[in-house]
Amino acid sequence: MKADYGIDAPGVIRNLAIGALAAALAAILAFRFHQARFATSMIWISAFFALEVALMLWTSLKGKRIAARQLVDRAELDPDARVLDVGCGRGLLLIEAAKRLKDGRAVGLDIWNAEDLSGNSPVATEANAKAEGMANRVELVDGNAMKMPFGDGSFDAVLSSLCLHNLYKREERAIALAEIARVLRPGGRALIQDFRHTADYVETLREAGLQVERRLVNPLLMFPPTWRVLAKKK
Repeated sequence: MKADYGIDAPGVIRNLAIGALAAALAAILAFRFHQARFATSMIWISAFFALEVALMLWTSLKGKRIAARQLVDRAELDPDARVLDVGCGRGLLLIEAAKRLKDGRAVGLDIWNAEDLSGNSPVATEANAKAEGMANRVELVDGNAMKMPFGDGSFDAVLSSLCLHNLYKREERAIALAEIARVLRPGGRALIQDFRHTADYVETLREAGLQVERRLVNPLLMFPPTWRVLAKKK
């Protein structure tokens, strides 16, 4: 069985596809009634929505896998490291981290919201870990990023991708980032990818005493444009 890491934001992609189809149909009707200017506008709208669908599908099916490998590379994991993936979903980052370990452990924390990722469930994550031969190095925990069930300094590295923006209030995101800083050991690294609020992530982590930098992920890999926050605990 081949690992399947799902489609990100399936509802958004569905709505964009419906919008592209509706605009295309409106253009056809406009041409029939000799409304060329309106038809042209609808064609452009349809093309714009269709392009967004294509880019988001590319991200889900290919781009995010490359970006995940790059992110885990930056974590510089030791073979015996203990790693946490916050919002692990179907396990893309989690399993990529597990591949770098020998005696270490990769822990995935999530509430597995199906709106964020198609087929999102711990069963799917376990199946992917088994398909990749990593089931013995992976542990799944059902829990909230704002109240992690781990002790202080439990992890050598904390990873997260396209998760924290789903906490809609700034204070909630700040709590989650404080939790990431808390469970990270001194000298450990936090690596976060997201397409919203990353400037706030930088500010919050710096206030928590971490050394932080922010870089744009290769725009050919992820859409919407995504930033990578790299932090190290002193």
